[in-house]
Amino acid sequence: MSVRSVEGVVSADLAFPSGVLTFEFDPALDPRKGVEAAVRAAGHGLETGEPVAGSTSAPAKRLDLHLITVGISGALIALGHLLDVFRIGSGPWGPASWVFVAAAISGGVITSRRAWISFRTLRLDINALMTLAVVGAIVLGDFAEAATVIFLFSVGQLLESRALERTRRSVRDLVSLAPALARVRRDGSELEVRFADVVVGDILVVKPGERIALDGVVVEGSSAVDEAPITGEAAPADKQPGDRVFAGSLNASGLLEIEVTAGREDSTLARIVYLVEEAQSQRAPSQRLVDSFTRYYTPIVVVGAVAVAVVPPLFGLGSWHEWAYRSLVVLVASCPCALVISTPVAIVSAITRATRDGVLVKGGAHLETAARVRAIAFDKTGTLTCGRPEVTDVIPLGEGGAARVLQLAAALEAGSNHPLAEAVLRAEGSAAGQRVARDLTDVAGRGVRARIDDATYSIGSPAFARGEGALDDETEARVEELESDGKTVLVLFGERVALGLIAVADGVRPEAPGVVRRLLRSGIEHVVMLTGDNERTAAAVAAHAGLSEFRARMMPDQKMDAVRELRARYGTVAMVGDGVNDAPALALADLGVAMGAVGSDTALETADVALMAPDLHALPGFFDLGRRTVAIIRANVVFSVVTKGIVLVLAVTGYAPLWLAVFADMGVSLLVTFNGLRLLRARTAHAA
Repeated sequence: MSVRSVEGVVSADLAFPSGVLTFEFDPALDPRKGVEAAVRAAGHGLETGEPVAGSTSAPAKRLDLHLITVGISGALIALGHLLDVFRIGSGPWGPASWVFVAAAISGGVITSRRAWISFRTLRLDINALMTLAVVGAIVLGDFAEAATVIFLFSVGQLLESRALERTRRSVRDLVSLAPALARVRRDGSELEVRFADVVVGDILVVKPGERIALDGVVVEGSSAVDEAPITGEAAPADKQPGDRVFAGSLNASGLLEIEVTAGREDSTLARIVYLVEEAQSQRAPSQRLVDSFTRYYTPIVVVGAVAVAVVPPLFGLGSWHEWAYRSLVVLVASCPCALVISTPVAIVSAITRATRDGVLVKGGAHLETAARVRAIAFDKTGTLTCGRPEVTDVIPLGEGGAARVLQLAAALEAGSNHPLAEAVLRAEGSAAGQRVARDLTDVAGRGVRARIDDATYSIGSPAFARGEGALDDETEARVEELESDGKTVLVLFGERVALGLIAVADGVRPEAPGVVRRLLRSGIEHVVMLTGDNERTAAAVAAHAGLSEFRARMMPDQKMDAVRELRARYGTVAMVGDGVNDAPALALADLGVAMGAVGSDTALETADVALMAPDLHALPGFFDLGRRTVAIIRANVVFSVVTKGIVLVLAVTGYAPLWLAVFADMGVSLLVTFNGLRLLRARTAHAA
C-alpha cells in the first residue's frame, strides 16, 4: 500500500468492507497530509473528519459519476448499432466504428483509471485485465465487442458497488444514532450544545421522541426507552430514576433528566461502532486462504494468456488473430473477482445482521468458529439465571402469618447488603420502618441476632438454627424439601423455636428451556452448566433448563479444566458467561460469549462474541447465522471456481466470445455478492 511508504507512517490498514483507512504515525513527523496525497494519487476518494450534515459523501459522488459514464456508454452503443443497421458510413473506420470507440472510452473512464494504478504499482487486477482486453479488441478491429465488453463490465461494477455500499452504510447508520445536538441543563437554564461538547456530570434533558446523546443514569422522570439499536430487544425498557440508559436509545414517552456518565468516545455506542469496524476489517480464515490463492493466481493467468496467444500459432494450429482473440477471452474469463469477493461480502453482511440484533461479533473468524461448535458450556448465575435472588416462599411456623415473618426478617436484615438480605427487604419494603432491631449481633457466616420489641430473634442458615436447637424433625423436612428445589433457605427463630422459613432463589431465565431445546435441535451435541453453587441448586437449575449435564462447586481453574475436557470430547467448544468471573474459561474456549455486555468494558474486551442484552434468545440464531455464513461462503467459492473452469475451457477451445466471458465474470461476481447480502435479512434474535 502506498500509504505505508509515506515518511512517518508506522503502520496502515484498509478495511475494504467498511471503506475505513486506519494508520499509526509518528506525531513528530505528522504525515497526515502526505497520506491524503498518497490516497488521492492512487485514484481513491477520501473523507476526513466529521461529515457535514446534508453533504454528499465521496462514495455517493463516485457512484453518480459511474452511473453517468455507463449511461453515456450504453447510449453510444445503441447509436452505433443503429448506424450499422442502416449502413450509414459503413467501413472498417466508418462512423459506427468511431461511435463504438467513444462508447468504450466512456464506459472505461473508471476502469482505465484503476488499471493505470494497477500497472503503475505492478499489481495486476481485474481492471488491468479488462483494459488489456478492450484495447486488444480495438486493435483487432472488434469495435462493437470492445464497447459491449466494457459496458457490461462497468454495469456489473456499478451494481456491485451499490451492493457493497449497503454493507458499508451499516456503521454510518450506527454513528447517526447519536443526535448532533444535546439539550443540557447548566446553571438553571437549558442549552442546546453539540453532543461532542457534553461532559461527564452534565444533566441531559431528553423529551419524548428524542434520542439519548450519551450514556448516563436517570435522575428524574420515567419513560419507556427503545434500546433496540444497542441491545436488539424490540420491546421498550421501562426506565426509572437510578436506571442506566445508553447513547443512541430512543426516549419513547416521558421526559427524562439524565446524568452523563461517559463521554463521546467512551459511550456504549462508540465502543460498538469501533468494535464493528474492527471486526469488519479482520480477515476470516477462508478469506485469508482466498487472498493467498489469488496473489499467485493472477500472474499465472497472465502468463497463460500470453502462451495461448503465442504457442498455437507457432505450431501452425491457427491464425495469430484467432489465438490473440482467444487469449483476450482467457484474460477476462480468468479474473478472480468473484472468488475474491465471495467471502468478505458474506462475513460483513453476517456481522452487520448480528449487530442489528444485539449480538456483537468481533471478527469473521468467530462466525466460522460458531459454525463448528458442538458443545456449549454455560455459567449459571446471571447467564442461565437472572442473577438476582428473589423470595419465592414464606412459610410461617408460628403465630402472625407470613406478613409477621417478613416484617421481623426485614428488621433483622435492614443493615445488611448481602444479596439474600436485599431479597428479603425487596419482598417487604415497609417492614424495616415498622420494627426496629436493637443490639444487633452478626454471627459470622451464619446469620444475625437482635432484640425486637423486648424479644430476641435470629435469622440465618439452617445450620445456624440447628446449632441453636431451633429445628424439629418436621421443620427439617420442610427445609430439605425447599433445598431440593434449588432454593436457599433462611430460618427465622426465637428462643430455641423456629418461627418461619423464607426461601430465596435466583430464578432460571424464562427463555432458557426453549433456548436449550433449540440449540440441541440445531446440531449442538452437548450443553453443560458449570457453576460454583452447590449440587442441589445446580441440579434444580439444570433440570428446569433441560441441560444435558451440570457440574457444581467449580472454581475458575476447574471451569478451565472442564472446557479442556469438552474440547477433547467434542472438538469445538463455546463458553457462555458474564465476562467477569468467567473470563479464564471464556478465553480458553474456542468461542467465548459474554452475556448482557451492554455497559460492561470487561465483557466487550474479553469475549469473542457479546450478547448486548441480558437475554439468551439471540444465541441459537447466532449459531445458525454462523452455519449459514459458512455454507454461503462455500457455495460462493465452489460456484465461482466451477464457473471459471467451464468458461476457461470454452475460451481456449474458441466457443466463448469476449462479451460472454465478461458477462460470466461479472454475472458470477454479482450472484455471489447478492448471495452474501442475503445474510442481512437473517435475524439472529427470535422467540423460542
